[in-house]
Formats: sequence, C-alpha cells, structure tokens
Amino acid sequence: MFFKKSSLVEPSLATRPAEATLLPEAVPVPLEPVVTAVMDVLAEFDSAASDIDVARAKLADVCRDLSMAPLDPLEWDPLVTNFDRHAIDRIAIIVLLIERRAIASDMLRKILYNRIRTAFKGGVVEPARVSSLVTLDLLRQSPLRREELGRRVLLGFGASILGEKLADSRAALERLDYGRLMDESNRARSVLKAQGRA
Repeated sequence: MFFKKSSLVEPSLATRPAEATLLPEAVPVPLEPVVTAVMDVLAEFDSAASDIDVARAKLADVCRDLSMAPLDPLEWDPLVTNFDRHAIDRIAIIVLLIERRAIASDMLRKILYNRIRTAFKGGVVEPARVSSLVTLDLLRQSPLRREELGRRVLLGFGASILGEKLADSRAALERLDYGRLMDESNRARSVLKAQGRA
C-alpha cells in the first residue's frame, strides 16, 4: 500500500474554499459597549507586554470558546508582517476588546461563522494598520478617536452598528477618520504657506 505524496499534504492556502459573506446589516452591534471597553482596556494596558503572537493566541482561544477552529498561523503571520510598535499596540487592544466580549458572544459567533480569516483581517488587522496616526496617548485623550476605532472594528468585521443605516455608519467613520483629517489639515497649511499666510 502506498500514498501519493500530494494526498498527505495540507491543501494550500490558495485552494481553500471561499469564506462566507455577511449580508449588509445582518449583525447589528451596539457601538457604545465597544467604545466604553476601549477606555477600560486602555486604563490597564501595558504596551511593554503587547505582543503579536500573544494576540494571535488570544484570538485562537476566542475561536475555541465559540467552538470554532482558529485561524491557521500561516494565514495570520503574513497579515501582520512589518507591524510597528504602535500597530502591535492597537492590535493588542482590539484583541482584548474581543476577548472581553465588548461584542457579545452570540453576535461574535455570527460575525466569525465560516469567515474567520475574512473577519479577522477586516476587523482586527486592518483597523490596527490603517489607524497609523492613532497612538495610545491619542486614544486615551480623545473620545472621538475611541469612537473611530470602535466603528472601524465593527465595520471591518462586516457587522453594522445598531440603530444606524450602514451608509450613515460609513459616513460617520469617514468624518472621524483621523488620517484624513490630518491630510486635509496639512493640505490647508500648504496652501496658506504657498499664499504667504502661514
């Protein structure tokens, strides 16, 4: 008896089946508990202890608690390549929000069901990556930055915000986007400087 080598090899990541998609507004999540939890996490957060591998392990524990298979480390690692210290801090905060059930377990189960890779990429990795100007100090000081992070996580997960139309939630996030606001401020400063007013 013999086996073809290929029959013993794990299917490549590229040939894995496509993940499910959430219908728009299928999982409405209250925003306020998430924003409040950001402040609670920040109050005791120690940047020196934040670690990308610990974050992955905690997400794996969350998956197991929900009776789901965790994301394969081979799929996680490329998502967080080249994360700087600030991005690692942000991802650790987001993972703590999930671990502490700022999003209730029944809602989290719906968000993750048959789409763990997509959900973690959109709701954990991308908010940590794109909020590059949002530091821990800024999160601690500004309710608007905490709201921005909360909205970014929920919408990135594919959830919607309870009591809001999806288009309104996206527009609110666009208005709050600190990176966009800073770009606009810098452009305005450049125009004033060019006009000799700065």
